[in-house]
Amino acid sequence: MDPRHHRPAPGLASRPRAAALADPGHRILGGADLRDADPGEAAVSREAAARQAGFTLVETLVCLALAGLIGVLLLNAVRIAGGASAAAARAAGAEEVQSVRDHLRRTLGSLAQRRPDGRRPTLRGGPDGLVAALAPDQTLERPTEVAVTLAQVPSQALRGGGTVDLVESRSEAETLPGQPMAARSEAILGRIAGLGLRYYGAPADGAQPRWLPDWSRPDRPPLLVEIQVAFPPADSRRWPPLLIALDAGP
Repeated sequence: MDPRHHRPAPGLASRPRAAALADPGHRILGGADLRDADPGEAAVSREAAARQAGFTLVETLVCLALAGLIGVLLLNAVRIAGGASAAAARAAGAEEVQSVRDHLRRTLGSLAQRRPDGRRPTLRGGPDGLVAALAPDQTLERPTEVAVTLAQVPSQALRGGGTVDLVESRSEAETLPGQPMAARSEAILGRIAGLGLRYYGAPADGAQPRWLPDWSRPDRPPLLVEIQVAFPPADSRRWPPLLIALDAGP
């Protein structure tokens, strides 16, 4: 028989490969038997497969460190922004308080001026409000006598929280001919906890001047008025006692 025409029996040629596949220790990589491959190449192949399977421990630690650094930077940024906002709010509150103090000093300081007929302006006050008559003053564009009232009223703010507003009302004591009497009210300082007033002067002729909780003497105003404003505990605004001189002398 011609050897070229000789064919192996069915199943005989595939037995070695089937046996190799059935052997758990027999693996083929790239068509080559790992048992016959170089041990170094096998180790490199296993390391490459492990690297492709996920992150290494070093890579995981680096990612965690970067995440922690980003968190610290964000936390510092939030703290800086909060501090800047609080500082801006305190500065705005201090400016508002100083503006109101200057306004009250100018307004009540006008009581030191006499009327055109030489009489003194009048003031009546209690511990939580006052009413004063201001003489005409052309330099302040006040051609007629003006009655000024300071009082505390419940706050109109949406979040008043039981606070009060310091309200100033003005009305002309003597209106000009042909003009109706008009009263104007304005909250000059909002969301305060309370208003306190004291008056320093002699309650009667011959008496020694002293601090009084109210003033009702009709012929002259007190020598001094002390205005105290209290704020809620959570409010950063502060009000040092304000002393205003009302009497320029005899």
